[in-house]
Formats: sequence, structure tokens, C-alpha cells
Amino acid sequence: MSEPSASGSAAARRTPAPPRIPLQVEGAAAPEPVDYLVHHLTSYRYQRTVDRNYGRAHVEPRATPYQRVLSHEVTVEPAPAVLTAHTDVYGNSSTFLLVNGPHDALDVHSRARVTVLGREYPPERLAAPWESCTQDRWGNLMPAESVDFVLPSPRIRTIPAVREIAEQVFTPERPIGEALADLTHRIHTGFTYSSGATTVTSTLEEVLAARHGVCQDFSHVGVAVARCMGLAARYVSGYLRTASADPATLGTAPTGEMIGSAASHAWLSVLVPGCGWVDIDPTNNTFVDQRFVTTAWGRDYTDVPPLRGIVVGPAGNRSTLEVAVGVVPEARD
Repeated sequence: MSEPSASGSAAARRTPAPPRIPLQVEGAAAPEPVDYLVHHLTSYRYQRTVDRNYGRAHVEPRATPYQRVLSHEVTVEPAPAVLTAHTDVYGNSSTFLLVNGPHDALDVHSRARVTVLGREYPPERLAAPWESCTQDRWGNLMPAESVDFVLPSPRIRTIPAVREIAEQVFTPERPIGEALADLTHRIHTGFTYSSGATTVTSTLEEVLAARHGVCQDFSHVGVAVARCMGLAARYVSGYLRTASADPATLGTAPTGEMIGSAASHAWLSVLVPGCGWVDIDPTNNTFVDQRFVTTAWGRDYTDVPPLRGIVVGPAGNRSTLEVAVGVVPEARD
């Protein structure tokens, strides 16, 4: 994930106001769709030659009410013996790969074309008390596929520090839209983005104690807070819009002040009756909009890492990892 700029310092990040809630306005035109060319490259280099590589990638953008997938392709170098697609229990597309034979490098390319639509929500739905969105209020009307997102998961559980944030955000009868804006803002201003502060194995307790982390950590905090109040919340992985100096290269730069746009990104979504899933990004203090491309969702990071696998080779072998992402707008016909 990208390094924070000087403007991302703790002092600067505490100045923004809570994010604007994207509400539908009667008679207003819907935002124009945005087309993107998406390229995600994951590169491993091994200190010594390895014999075999098994991997599973969650890098294919998925179709949603706000996103259309026009094309997608995964290619692997060296050529894999097996490359198969799979759909998991949450409807995410994943790719299994097997490279069978000596190799000292592995490159996994994901290329896609997507169209992203604007998100605006009915004002009366986001004005409803947050209590009306809990599992108790949903009852049998809660979608069956949402039940997993109310319960604790391997990386997310309720601890005292989570409960403390939740009680400050979800005060009695507070409108759900206002509460989600406050949750987004509170994490954004209360935690410092620092790419070296945590790893993929850092726990929720460690992140809450240090108040440092990256988008994965901030998403886990947001999901934990929402779930502890009985709301259905899921972890979402994807990408942010980038800017490319040369369309022929993958080199990217952040768009504006968006943090995390040079690698895979993460945020969270909360289920709201009459709206469906409402997505928020605490890292960037915003509701999710057309700058975001969704790849997968699950209970937490454990369900949808961009790439995980097993390498068979010499004991003690080391590897280096580089990731590059381009999400570049494409001119519409």
C-alpha cells in the first residue's frame, strides 16, 4: 500500500470534516458512469530456485449493483500447469494457479475493464435510526447471505476498545447515515496511516492499542465497531483510481489526496434496509464512490487476500514481493 505523503501526517489528517453523505436529490441527474482499465501485478523474486508454487488470487473485479465487469484475464509467468477459476461462498471470483517446475520468479497479472456507477441513497433510509438496521430489527427479513457478517470472525471480535468507540458513535436513535459518517471520520482522525506500522498478521488489539495502521486495519476496526452493535458489516477489497504518467506503463500515482491507490485497497460496508450495502472508507474519510473498484468481500482480510499460496523449495529460502496497480480512466465512446 502506498506511503503517506507529508499531507497525511497526524496533524493534517485531524482537520477534515465528516464525509458528505451521498443522498439522492429529486430531479438531479445521476453521476455519469466511469470506465476503467485495471492492471494489478504481483511479483515474487526468490533468493534460490523453487520447485513448485500453489496460489489463490482474489484479483477479479466483481459485478455489483454499482459495477459492471466488461472483461477480465489473469496471466501467470512462468506458464502455469493449472489455472482455474472458482466462485467462493460469498460470490467472489478467485483464481487457482499451479506453477510446476523450477523457477526463481513469479509474476501474476490481472487485467480488467470495468464500468463504475455513482452511488446515491434515499434520504429517508439513511435518516432512519441505526437501531432499525440491526439483526434484531431485521429478523427473518435479513438476507441469509448476510448472517456471517453479523458474527465474530477470525480477525474481528468485540473487545473493550471496540465497544468504547461503538458507544460514542451509535448513540440512541441516531440516524444511520450520520452514524456511518461519524464512524468513518472518527477512525480517519483517530488513527495514523503508516505502512510500516503493521503486517497482515497484526491483530485488532494491536491496532487499537497503537492507533497506527493501513487500510486493512482501519477496515477491521470499522467492521468490529458495527458488528458489536448488531449491524451486518463486511470487509471489502479492491482498488482506488490512479493516475498514470505513461499509459504504456504500470507506474501509478495517487489521485488527489487519496491514500492507498498504488496497491490493493480495503474498506467496509454496512447493510441498511432499503439501501442495501452502504460502503465507507475510513482511510480516506469518504463514502465509497466512483473512484473505487470492488474485487471481493468477506468476513475479514482472511477471506479475500489478493494472493496467498504455498511455495515448495529449499529450506530457509527468502523472497521479495512487489505490487503495482493501475486503475486508469478510459475514454467513453
